[in-house]
Amino acid sequence: MDKKNEVLVRVYLLLAFFALVALVMICRVIKISQFEGDKWRGKADNNIQWVEVESERGNIFDSRGNILATSLPFFDIRMDLLASKDEVFDAGIDSLCLMLAQDFPDLGSAASWKTRLARDRKLGREQKKRGVRYTKIVDNITLDQLAKLKAYPILRRGKYKGGLIVSRKNKRFKPFGELASRTIGKDRVNADKVGLEEAYDKVLSGPVSNVLMKKVSGGVKVPLFDPSELKVEKGNDLVTTLDMIMQDLVHKELSRAVLDHSASAGTAILMDTRSGAIKAISNLENSKDGLHEVRNYAVARLSEPGSTFKLASYLAMMEDADLQLNESVNLNGGKKKFYNLTMRDSHLHGEFNVSAAEAFKMSSNVGVASLAMNVYPNYEAQQNFIERLESFGLTSKTGTEIKGEAEPKVKSPRASGVHWNGTTLPWMAHGYEAMFTPLQILNFCNAIANGGDLMKPYLVDKILKNGEVWETFGSEILVKQIAKTENIRKMQALLKATVLDGTGKSVRSNLVDIAGKTGTTRVNYVDKDAKKQYNASFVGYFPAENPKYTLLVQVYNPGGDHYYGGKVAGPVFKNIAEGVMLIDDQLMHRLEDEDKGELVTSYHAGFADDYDVVLDYLGLKAAVPSRNRWVDITPKENELTVERKKILKNKIPDVIGMGLRDAVYVMENLGVKYKVYGVGRVWRQTVKPGEDIEGKTQIVYLK
Repeated sequence: MDKKNEVLVRVYLLLAFFALVALVMICRVIKISQFEGDKWRGKADNNIQWVEVESERGNIFDSRGNILATSLPFFDIRMDLLASKDEVFDAGIDSLCLMLAQDFPDLGSAASWKTRLARDRKLGREQKKRGVRYTKIVDNITLDQLAKLKAYPILRRGKYKGGLIVSRKNKRFKPFGELASRTIGKDRVNADKVGLEEAYDKVLSGPVSNVLMKKVSGGVKVPLFDPSELKVEKGNDLVTTLDMIMQDLVHKELSRAVLDHSASAGTAILMDTRSGAIKAISNLENSKDGLHEVRNYAVARLSEPGSTFKLASYLAMMEDADLQLNESVNLNGGKKKFYNLTMRDSHLHGEFNVSAAEAFKMSSNVGVASLAMNVYPNYEAQQNFIERLESFGLTSKTGTEIKGEAEPKVKSPRASGVHWNGTTLPWMAHGYEAMFTPLQILNFCNAIANGGDLMKPYLVDKILKNGEVWETFGSEILVKQIAKTENIRKMQALLKATVLDGTGKSVRSNLVDIAGKTGTTRVNYVDKDAKKQYNASFVGYFPAENPKYTLLVQVYNPGGDHYYGGKVAGPVFKNIAEGVMLIDDQLMHRLEDEDKGELVTSYHAGFADDYDVVLDYLGLKAAVPSRNRWVDITPKENELTVERKKILKNKIPDVIGMGLRDAVYVMENLGVKYKVYGVGRVWRQTVKPGEDIEGKTQIVYLK
């Protein structure tokens, strides 16, 4: 055989060999895919799976840019003990264990770490214990801790040479803690979300990624690559209407009232009057371990509103019967029988014929019930009352973004199955036999404040995508002009008068004019033998002229002797309103304009010896030298006037112009109860100098 044929034979034999191998492989593939596929796929599924991993959730911001909720990355660390060579493991194990014991002292000593890692490495090699090679090192470490851990001996060599296995997860964090916590909501794993986290879940959630994971011992899954090396997608951000400076103020004042009155809970909502934007919302429940935001009382809890509902009753009568404020009504001394039930005012005041305006200021239950029965004497007319409430938007939800808003419960004489009798309307007129959430009552009052437009309360201003505005929201009118302009103005006059000379006198402020209405509701009045329980509320707006904010405060079941809205909720309203005046720059400028230059700019007062040192250092001479303990210093064109400041015992002192240290020293030495807002020098005090100290709380404002 010549060489050519010999080569051809060899080629043919080689081709035949490859053809045979290919045939065997094809047969094997067919066998596996067609006959054994389910078996092998089942085994693969049990060990390696594609797992859906959520992307980083978007942030939630307040209107000032403060982060209200954000996602922080945390990492679980495991170590593949068979990944490193013997020389690498033996050389680094002592140092690795020493660093683990130093940085994670709660997890064991260096000796215990070495014993465990060496044991698991041996068991893993001998395959005596399934999955032991993937040993847990530590869970829930931060990004900084991860960076430090990646520099440890052995682990610094990475996944394949050092055995470092990193599993990433995100946890939701709220920097402001309990502030508006229920409204911001919770992003709970394997549980329902609440608040804005729920309402905007699809917006905040980014795209889902598929990650290949390997199942090891104990059902634990570890990624087949380092997730920290992935480009992590992120959800969109929310910018809310909340103002955390105002939120802090509302939260603190409500907390103080709930604790001071041993109340079961409380809620307060601050709304921008013109737009309906919610600036602060606090829901506090009093439990054994303190105050917490457990549920959203403002949005979800129905209750009978009591006297705050008289706003709606009076406005309905103005619309349906042209009720005049000077119209006379007989209060019958504060007690009157309607059909088979006797109605009482808060006390037997002895008043009989008074005007409708006076009855409102007094918050007379008998007065509003008598007026209502005159306007709506029979079932047909009483149906008109219910339809009027419907036209006010009071029988519907406000439609705010947060899910769980309760539907108002308002009876109707024409509705089937409704128990409507001769006492229903008079009791409904003064705030019983109908149920609303605090937000619904606030929103109705807000319509009176802004001139008649019922706004939709809202909490989200815009959505950001990659830092850019993607979608914006704004004010929405639910009902345009709920009543005639002249009747809205009458209601505004009644609300102002209530604070000036009615049941809302406790809310009267030297800093800001307030308009509003008290509310006191007996909760368990059906059970005559039960211990009486009440809800105390105050709803209104400020400034009374050209209002900017509408506010409702409600305290549930206050203990002790004080349970009236004016005594319990009123002071909270006042303190919040005065605090907001200092926070809002526009209101501050308006206040300064009203003072017509009386705002302190150059006038000083304080401890005389301190000013002697300062003036001497500056080389300034006082026109009238003084060695009194406290002095007033007034600059004139070419000189300073130093005069003695009189501080009288048992009288409210004049602390205008003082720094905080001096003002606090003077007030504490005299036993004055006080609150302080702002920084700088005192430019305003709420209690006038010279008044008796007893029973008064001085509020000083610094600037």
